[in-house]
Amino acid sequence: MEPKKFTLRIQRNEKKANGSLETKWQEFPVEGTDTTTILTLLESVKGYQDGSLTFRQSCRSAICGSCAMKIGDRTRLACKTHIGSVVDEGGVVSISPQRNQPVLKDLVVDIGPFFAKVHQIKPYLQDGPDSDTKVGASAYEQVNNVTQCIMCGSCYSDCTMSEVSSDYLGPAALAKAFRFVSDPREGRKTERLKALSEDKGMWSCVRCVQCVATCPKDVKPMEAIVKLRTRGMNKGFMDGVGQRHAMAFHEDIQKTGDLNEFTLLMRSVGIVGTLAEMGVAFHLMKKGKIPSPFPHKAQGIEELRSIYRDLEANPLDVETKAEEVVPE
Repeated sequence: MEPKKFTLRIQRNEKKANGSLETKWQEFPVEGTDTTTILTLLESVKGYQDGSLTFRQSCRSAICGSCAMKIGDRTRLACKTHIGSVVDEGGVVSISPQRNQPVLKDLVVDIGPFFAKVHQIKPYLQDGPDSDTKVGASAYEQVNNVTQCIMCGSCYSDCTMSEVSSDYLGPAALAKAFRFVSDPREGRKTERLKALSEDKGMWSCVRCVQCVATCPKDVKPMEAIVKLRTRGMNKGFMDGVGQRHAMAFHEDIQKTGDLNEFTLLMRSVGIVGTLAEMGVAFHLMKKGKIPSPFPHKAQGIEELRSIYRDLEANPLDVETKAEEVVPE
């Protein structure tokens, strides 16, 4: 395969003495094939063009997660990303540090806040009353899926909720929490679910699916978050905006096949929360966007209700499982 000319447009960042961050973009011409990795090209730039270029890298095998950075339109592992898959029509690819984390220099971020979220969920097994006394061959099917996480921070970097709320636990920490809630040896599953049901926990996820799209190991953090919500509700932890919002959806679809958006806010956030949003309501009213208090009933509603009844009587196993890989 003949080498091609590409351009790496790299965001350079440097901390000044006063604590401010000076940012600029710098372009570097490089050569490689479509299958040359971004990490290889970054090493080439550092070795032959600018030795001050700073980035993290270690294993080169998509295992350590060190080289996660924003490449093109989302966060990726530089060692796994081929330049041919991310360049624009002009042969240029933009590279910048991970988002939602403090930048230290060039493409290096402070991973302290990210791991603080992970430590917050107590990432270790605990003794307690919820430990299973009998463990079958399939007991770890859920655990196997989320343990593929390499803590690269890609999901946290692209998470839209983490962008607006620094207190949100984030997809990686919540996926890690699910790993322990799913582990039959864990003795404090109920206690964990209660804590995760509180503000800035699993119900703060807006289900934008960015974490699923960006995860280099197919962990599917959002699926883990959805499973955590289901398990929390099954344990009776219903006193929250997210839980009430979900139940309002559930009730409306069964009743009419459509949402009653006129009362949805009240049922989700209560009277005080609704009063706090009156300014928005008046603005919508001026624009003629206030929903009707009498939603129409969808056609075939009886058929829909029969589906609900069948599912309640015969629940489906919708848990995603990763098969255990056993060496031959």
